[in-house]
Amino acid sequence: IKNTAPPGETKTYTTKTYQFDPLTVNIQRCKVEDLKGGDPAQNAQEFENVLQGGEYTTNAKKDSIVLNAGVGCYVYGMVDTIEEGCALARKTLVEGKGAEVLKKWRVVSNEIGQR
Repeated sequence: IKNTAPPGETKTYTTKTYQFDPLTVNIQRCKVEDLKGGDPAQNAQEFENVLQGGEYTTNAKKDSIVLNAGVGCYVYGMVDTIEEGCALARKTLVEGKGAEVLKKWRVVSNEIGQR
């Protein structure tokens, strides 16, 4: 697949097909209902809870974020395997780095909103 950007730069991407089982990174199967949210306030609170850091307690929403972040880290070449990506995502959450970024986003958002 080739993608030409407006400045004229052409990038070539390779497509890979393989199977991956989330159980290999200790992410348990869940039901769709486990991932459903609620009203905006409840969803915001649940998202903040995921980002807070501290001991990693598993739940479907947090595990989904870890899995997606882990795959993203792999796809973008930050790690060599999905397993390593999930480990990095978990470590990042445990260390509270997600909460730090959210705090910075809020500051910037408030600054922009005051303009």
